[in-house]
Amino acid sequence: MTLLVKDANTAVQALATMFDGNGSLVPVHVPAASNGQGVATPVGPQNPLPVVNTAATAAGDGSGTVATGGAAQTLFGGIVPDNGFLVQNNSSAALWISDVGIASAGGASIQIAANGGIFATPSGYRPAGAISLYGPTTGQAFAARRW
Repeated sequence: MTLLVKDANTAVQALATMFDGNGSLVPVHVPAASNGQGVATPVGPQNPLPVVNTAATAAGDGSGTVATGGAAQTLFGGIVPDNGFLVQNNSSAALWISDVGIASAGGASIQIAANGGIFATPSGYRPAGAISLYGPTTGQAFAARRW
């Protein structure tokens, strides 16, 4: 059943309704998700509900230092993170990471700024492959977590 109502602009709007268990006419609510500006849009195949990782898996630590400056190394023992990862650069020079091949200072690698720069994936992100890290200097420190 559709109920016609007038909004503040006096335009007639259709409002979907149905009868509840008591026989009262109630509006039918359409599932919706809101964007960063707070605008709600109906949920559907082209606009799915946001997914939140509820696996509650403890984060694995992959922190360390660059073993050999100028040579890429894999993080997390080569294990591909199931639901995302984070890397923080705790050194005084830039680091680079890649989840699509061997990290280097450029190319498809992502630069992480010195002195606390962070790269974090959204929850639920599964990389294409193992995480590779490149630092130009032996001993550069970094913190890393996978979940």
